[in-house]
Amino acid sequence: MPRSAPIPALPPDMNNTLDRRSYSVVLRLPGVARLVLSTMLGRSANQMSSLVLILFALRTYHSPALAGAVVLVQLAAVPVGPLAGALVDRLGSSIMIALDFAAAAAITAVIAILAFAHMLPAALFVLLVLLGTVTWPFSGAGVKALLPQIVPAPLWDRANALDSVTSIVASIAGPVAAGTMFGLVGPEPALATVAALYILAAFFILGLRGTAQHRQHGSIFGQALSGLGYFYRNRQLRGLALAIVPGNISVGILVVAMPVLLLRTLHQPAETVGWIWAVVGAFSLVGALVVGRMGTRGRERSILAVAMLVPAPGLAVAAFAPGVAVSFMVAALVGIGLGPLDVALFSLRQRAVDPAWYGRAIAVSMTLNASGGAIGGGLGGVVSQASPKAALLISGLFTVLAAAAAMTIPKAGRLTTPSASLPAASATSQVGP
Repeated sequence: MPRSAPIPALPPDMNNTLDRRSYSVVLRLPGVARLVLSTMLGRSANQMSSLVLILFALRTYHSPALAGAVVLVQLAAVPVGPLAGALVDRLGSSIMIALDFAAAAAITAVIAILAFAHMLPAALFVLLVLLGTVTWPFSGAGVKALLPQIVPAPLWDRANALDSVTSIVASIAGPVAAGTMFGLVGPEPALATVAALYILAAFFILGLRGTAQHRQHGSIFGQALSGLGYFYRNRQLRGLALAIVPGNISVGILVVAMPVLLLRTLHQPAETVGWIWAVVGAFSLVGALVVGRMGTRGRERSILAVAMLVPAPGLAVAAFAPGVAVSFMVAALVGIGLGPLDVALFSLRQRAVDPAWYGRAIAVSMTLNASGGAIGGGLGGVVSQASPKAALLISGLFTVLAAAAAMTIPKAGRLTTPSASLPAASATSQVGP
């Protein structure tokens, strides 16, 4: 079994002179700014791509079910997760992140070219989306494994908040750009922009290295299986999956049901769909920053449960009294919950995993958790074909189920990593009541 890998300490000039609650401390750490920039570009591309592909399916093939299939094929990433994690631990995070971004750029460009040439039947469209999904765990696990390698453990909450902010900024800018470009110039230029963003993201991440890890030897498939075994033996990772999967099913349903409701039922333009998801991101921003600054240790379960419950009332209202204003209200509630949820999830997962297992354990955890979004997208497409309002109600029910499951997550023990070079009092300053 691999030994624990070292966790970076704060540089001496930051250890005592700066407010450790300040996000500037994290950004000044070597490599963090580059990682933030790359992930922001890559996630913006992901956000744009997701919305453009759904809008493209609805406009070109006139099928909510096909739009749901575009999300459902993300399940193809689940079996790749253990292998991706083993490759991250073996080859390094930055290489695997860049590989995913490069593959995504190529697949996106092919879709854009075939769509422009009117040579993209529905089956080929879904197949290409599936191929573009397969490498996603490379960047997903790579980023999550690299972050705790370049940030000291006492700053993980702030680092995770910044990581969440990159997702939030992407979730604001990406959908707005996607909806606006789709409405004004069509899907092909929007997809070309997505491909360009992926290329830039790959450029900025190449060469970025974390702390030296104990490289694994032997069969890469054996290491992948060992990651599955580690996940199964880790009670907290299993508990997180039981809570996050239904939560992601709820969000996955919304990803398809909301565009169908706005475009078909409420007769809104594509730009409105983009602004809906931008509101989700905007309201996530404040919550993520506040919770990241306060710290989550000891309060992860309660934060997860409350955050998951927040959207439920709005979804119930939208199911029975849909409207544009109500849709924006739902988006705000979803955002209020997602920001704190992300910070608590990422921090709890990092504390539950031995550093030597970051790549494999986090890849398995992430892909399994993300399967909920894919299942939700498929379910949302099928149900929205008949009634998007019913899909919203089902989404709300899954938030309640997820909140209940969050309270069953085993409580965290002590941190799996030392407190780096910070004094003892500072190392425990994040502990909640």
